[in-house]
Amino acid sequence: MKVVKFGGSSVADAEQFAKVKAIIDDDSERKVVVVSAAGKSAAEKIKITDLLIELDKLRLSDSDYSKVLDEIVERFLKIKNNLKIDFDIENEIKIIENNLNDCSSDYLISRGEFLTAHLMAAYLGFKFVDAADFMMFSNGEIDMSATADKFKDLYSENERIVVPGFYGSQNGKIQLMQRGGSDISGAILANILNADLYENWTDVSGILMADPRIVSKCKRIDSLTYGELQELSYMGFNVFQEEAVQPVRIKNIPTKILNTNHPNSGGTLVVDRIKRDNKQVITGIAGKKNYTIITVKKYQLNKHLEILQSVLSIFQKHNLVVDSVPSGTDSFRFLLPQRELKGILSVVMSELKSKCNLDEVFVNDNIALIAAVSTELSSRPAIAGRIMQYLDKSLINIRLVIQEGSDMKIVFGVSNADYEKTISNIYKNAVGQ
Repeated sequence: MKVVKFGGSSVADAEQFAKVKAIIDDDSERKVVVVSAAGKSAAEKIKITDLLIELDKLRLSDSDYSKVLDEIVERFLKIKNNLKIDFDIENEIKIIENNLNDCSSDYLISRGEFLTAHLMAAYLGFKFVDAADFMMFSNGEIDMSATADKFKDLYSENERIVVPGFYGSQNGKIQLMQRGGSDISGAILANILNADLYENWTDVSGILMADPRIVSKCKRIDSLTYGELQELSYMGFNVFQEEAVQPVRIKNIPTKILNTNHPNSGGTLVVDRIKRDNKQVITGIAGKKNYTIITVKKYQLNKHLEILQSVLSIFQKHNLVVDSVPSGTDSFRFLLPQRELKGILSVVMSELKSKCNLDEVFVNDNIALIAAVSTELSSRPAIAGRIMQYLDKSLINIRLVIQEGSDMKIVFGVSNADYEKTISNIYKNAVGQ
């Protein structure tokens, strides 16, 4: 049995709906379908979720929202009418309109998935199951045990159902996940049902080894491990939500990332373990710009834990999230996203200098982090040295190197200006294109 999730671009309009139906009809094992809200396509330039967010802002500010509401209604009616779907979506929209004066923002924004799933269920001839009836939140997190119990009460084996992603409920009220949460919804259902395969259908034919905007004709990753996917997602890969990895990973359920527009073009398979050809040095390259490095120095700092505690207490006081802490005998470097320090950097620096008994404190701004990810790094430590040689020959100034404890990722810190050049260089030399 397969759980399949279709992203917003896959359900953007009537043409995309028809592609989804062809995919479902092609394989009788695709029994549980999770959908995002109708997204963007060649014909539709705005995501339904973005329209709902705009509608929410207008109604909360007592502004005229009629034009945005009309646009949302028109999008759903166009899909229904073009495909001649036998479902009274007008009545569901009327219920939403009647609730606009006193509903929560989470309720309103979730209606994109709700209405899209209703239309898709009717179009496929499947049963609609509302995520609010089983996807249980507790203290802002999904309660897997409660969710599994609720879902088993709603689902009979071999039923064919459509479920809206992106939301659940807590104490009877709708609660949203983060943007892209439909990936998480699908992974949770795959976990609960012990699916044989979780298919994630998007608008790309699998995961590429690097950003195609930087590396032209970039190769596809045919297969990778869940650990590699998690590291690449954390470092900026946008194909699959990082939080969607764990529910399927803990049960060793394979995940396949496929293209709705080109269903036969192949994709990327994600599994627990892979035996690779030794010629493949790097699985993928990902990165993020705009980091700040705060370096603190003190003679034999590694022996003065009380000083480190005072440094960390200042970061905690300002609610700063530290991404990494490379260390030496006399110094520690704290990597933080620049946006976290906006407007408070001078205050933080002043407090570090006056309260922590340090010899020196200084800042490096506009740093990019680029990660080369591969399970091969643990058994082939020379790979890191080879990459550094490539960058040195290209006159790229490496500000820092972090070898992660997992031995699956090596991170290079360079200036923002060298970001694209660094990724291109690693790809060219490590992948061979």
